[in-house]
Amino acid sequence: MRRIYACIAIVAVLLVAAFYSSWKVQHFAEEIFSDIDTAMEAIRDEDFTTARKALAHGADLCDQMRMHMNHLLRTEDFTELEASLRAADGHLEMNAAEEAFGELRRAQVQVETMEWLAQRII
Repeated sequence: MRRIYACIAIVAVLLVAAFYSSWKVQHFAEEIFSDIDTAMEAIRDEDFTTARKALAHGADLCDQMRMHMNHLLRTEDFTELEASLRAADGHLEMNAAEEAFGELRRAQVQVETMEWLAQRII
């Protein structure tokens, strides 16, 4: 009987970990979408300072997710997303708005993919 309870406990722990990591990725995706939208709107308004702040915040979120959730999630996705956001910031530093838009669109696709994969788990 103990083995059955142990198996049930293991399954319960795995389900909790899956739901928690899925919730965490969905919450992260919402924050990143907000940062990307803010950056895109600021670029359209030619307010590169605000755009760069939003991109820096998004890249910091990626770094936090990569560091704190590495035991539950695949960290390559967060590394690639962070690289896209930092590349967009670099383009803005050189006043290349079109290239920054390209990187932001790439980042949007990456976030959508992460969010879709997180919803599949639930």
